[in-house]
Amino acid sequence: MSVYLAKLLPQLIMPVSLAALLLFITLFLICKHPKTATWLVLISLILVGVGGNAYFSAYFARTLEWRHMPLQGEVKADAIVLLGGGTEPADAPRTGVEVNGAGDRVLYAAELYKQGAAPLIILSGGNVAFSQARGTTPAQEMNDLLLALGVPEEAMLLQDKSQNTEEDAAYTKEILKEKGIKSVILVTSAAHMERALMHFQDPQLTFIPAPTDYAITQRYWDYLMRWDAQTILLNLLPSSHALNLTSNTFHEYLGMFVYRLQLIF
Repeated sequence: MSVYLAKLLPQLIMPVSLAALLLFITLFLICKHPKTATWLVLISLILVGVGGNAYFSAYFARTLEWRHMPLQGEVKADAIVLLGGGTEPADAPRTGVEVNGAGDRVLYAAELYKQGAAPLIILSGGNVAFSQARGTTPAQEMNDLLLALGVPEEAMLLQDKSQNTEEDAAYTKEILKEKGIKSVILVTSAAHMERALMHFQDPQLTFIPAPTDYAITQRYWDYLMRWDAQTILLNLLPSSHALNLTSNTFHEYLGMFVYRLQLIF
C-alpha cells in the first residue's frame, strides 16, 4: 500500500491534476460560494499557465539537470549500474522491446561498456506490485536491448525486484557488496540523477554520476533567451511539452524533499 500511495499522491499535486481537481471542486461552490470558486479558477489558470510556460519549465528543469554534467575523459570503474525507466515492453502490436524518452540511458550504458569503462552492467528495475501494465520487468527489457546492441549476456546482471528508486538503491547495493564492487558508474536521466545519488550514497561505495537524457540543452536555452517578440509569444503559451517537463521536474524535487524528511524523522 505504501508503494501505491507513493505513486498516487504525487500525481494529485502535479499542475494539471491539481488544476483539474480545483476546477471540479469549483462546480460545487460556484452557486453558494462564487468568490471562492473564482479564486479556485484563477489558481487553476495560474497552475496551467505557469507550469505550461516554456520559460518556467526550462528554467525549473535546468536547475536540476545541470547539477550533474556529462562525464569527461576516460572513466574506469568496477561496474555500471543502469536504472530502469527507459524501455517499453514488447506488448502487441509492438514487435519487440522499445525505448521511450529516457531510452538514452540504455544507449549510454552500452557505449560506456564498449569503451571499456567497466566489465559489468547491473540492470536495475522491477514492476510495481499492484500494476499489471507490463508482462516483463524493465531489467529484462534493458537486457534484451543491450544484447541487441552487442553487450554480451555474461557482462550483465539483473536486479528486477525494485519498485522505485529507493528500492533500486537498496537491492542494487546488496549485489554490489556481495560482489565486492567498490566503484560504480551510475547511469540515469539527468533530472533523476540527484535523487538517485541520494538513495545510492554509501560510505563503502564510490558512485560516479553518468547522466544522460538532458531535456534542456545549451542550444535550446540560448533560443529561449533570444527575447524577440515571436519567440516570447510562442513560448509564453502553455504547451503539453512544457507541462510534462514541469511535472517531471516537480516529481524529482518532491522525491528529494521526502527523502530529506525521512532522514529527519
